Amino acid sequence: MTADDDPEIIFSDYTQSVVIDGHHFDVEIYRTSINPGWILSVENQFGTLTVSDNPPFFGDGLAWRAFEEILREEGIKAFYNKKERRKLGL
Repeated sequence: MTADDDPEIIFSDYTQSVVIDGHHFDVEIYRTSINPGWILSVENQFGTLTVSDNPPFFGDGLAWRAFEEILREEGIKAFYNKKERRKLGL
């Protein structure tokens, strides 16, 4: 596959940076031009990515709601690994 054959990445309008209780997260919701499923990717301030793509979401709004549900059920700790949680005292 050449660079000309690479699928286009389409970002949702829900893609945004958010600050929750002083913690910064970049929330990206996207799909490719060849796959209709949406992917949720959350990057914390340490650069650690949490990706939810299995199965992909049928709509970008569903991916955003999944992000909100993770926050409600697990809190911000869901987006940090153990070492980062220790460093932040979470």
